[in-house]
Amino acid sequence: MKKLALLVAAVLGLSGMTNAITINIGVNDRPYYIHGPGYWVGGVYWVWIPGHWARRHHRRVWIHGHYAPR
Repeated sequence: MKKLALLVAAVLGLSGMTNAITINIGVNDRPYYIHGPGYWVGGVYWVWIPGHWARRHHRRVWIHGHYAPR
């Protein structure tokens, strides 16, 4: 019974420590190529603008890629 209690205490202790660790895994910011890297809609040609890093409010933030009219 003491071994079981020790095992439960160890598992709970380890799970409490893992809550303080944050891991971020980023997947590249890729377009949803339905029509290719650019396409026409209503006489306007839309192109993919890739994501980039920028400064906002004194912090570096990732600006996601998006389609924009050219």
